[in-house]
Amino acid sequence: MKKNFITSPSLLQDAFRLASKVYEDGFRPDFIVGIWRGGAPIGIAVQEFFEFKDVSTDHIAVRTSSYYGINQQSKEIRVHGLHYLVENANADDKLLIVDDVFDSGRSVEALIAQVEKLMRLNLPTDIRIACPWYKPANNKTDIVPDYYINESDEWLVFPHEITGLSEEEIREGKQELNGVMDLLFDSAK
Repeated sequence: MKKNFITSPSLLQDAFRLASKVYEDGFRPDFIVGIWRGGAPIGIAVQEFFEFKDVSTDHIAVRTSSYYGINQQSKEIRVHGLHYLVENANADDKLLIVDDVFDSGRSVEALIAQVEKLMRLNLPTDIRIACPWYKPANNKTDIVPDYYINESDEWLVFPHEITGLSEEEIREGKQELNGVMDLLFDSAK
């Protein structure tokens, strides 16, 4: 499968385009939740955009993790770090969930399910999802992001990702890292 190497500048621009799309739609989130890791920088840019437009938002990052349960065929998704949201958000608040890519949708689905379980009657009644990248062919849920910029079926390689890539792939696809290649690879090569 072809790998699409996304550069830092293009991801940042897409994050601001995403924020603008949310803003132009009239949605004013009270809380922005970025899903750690990839959604954190997107969430920061979206929050900055809203702050620049004089829209105050509260913002946090939460983490999801996968594990295999006993006698289970697929990974379970756990959600970590929801305490602040549960303690501070209310039913009349608006919540924007942000990630870098909506792939299988299972992380977002697990996050929403956990928020529903923990908040019950305090659950924000307007929850929306925003991601710069959407992979509809991979979606394993009934959820579709409310806002996205790009659709793809390619293997996406985000600016921070190097694990699992060959030296050749990093040298060719991550030219932004030319100034630090010596930190990654033996300079004798």
